[in-house]
Amino acid sequence: MPKAVYYTKDKITEAVIELIRKDGSESLTSRSIGKELGCSVSPLFREYKNMEEIHADVRKAAEKVFSDYLADSVNYEPAFKEFGIRLLRFSKEEPKLFHYLFLEKGGSSDIAHKIAQECLKQTSASFNLTPEQSEQIFDQEWTFACGLAMLCSRNPEEYPDERISRMLSTQFMSQLILIKSEHKIVNIEPKEK
Repeated sequence: MPKAVYYTKDKITEAVIELIRKDGSESLTSRSIGKELGCSVSPLFREYKNMEEIHADVRKAAEKVFSDYLADSVNYEPAFKEFGIRLLRFSKEEPKLFHYLFLEKGGSSDIAHKIAQECLKQTSASFNLTPEQSEQIFDQEWTFACGLAMLCSRNPEEYPDERISRMLSTQFMSQLILIKSEHKIVNIEPKEK
């Protein structure tokens, strides 16, 4: 009698992560997952009630892959720049997982936000920033880094590491100089000529 094959939640999650890496998350159906595993859809629904449960576990697994990229960012100075470099590296090396975590509806990364806050605390101490100044830098840097990561995920060859490093430094130093100058930021409204 042939030995029964069991599909655990971990095996299913690993298969879905690989499927996302190959084909993107838009290809995720119970049939495509079964095909990736080499089985019918039945084993999936012995472990999970529905696709929403599968997605919940897959999101956790994708977050784990992402957190491995960021793991020791806080051990660098400035930590927030190292965080940005690793975020961009992830977007270049894992573009479909990046899209899944950050660019899909409902997508965001709690782990990214948590590690970014830790990096910012270290950076704030290094540059003697108040909590308000730190929050201002975080808002600007996070937006800039995520936008740049989106561009990197689509055209990685246009953004070599040296260019990324220079762009992150320029953005950070611009914010730091503005904050330290204590100039009030005026909202510039476009006006018709």
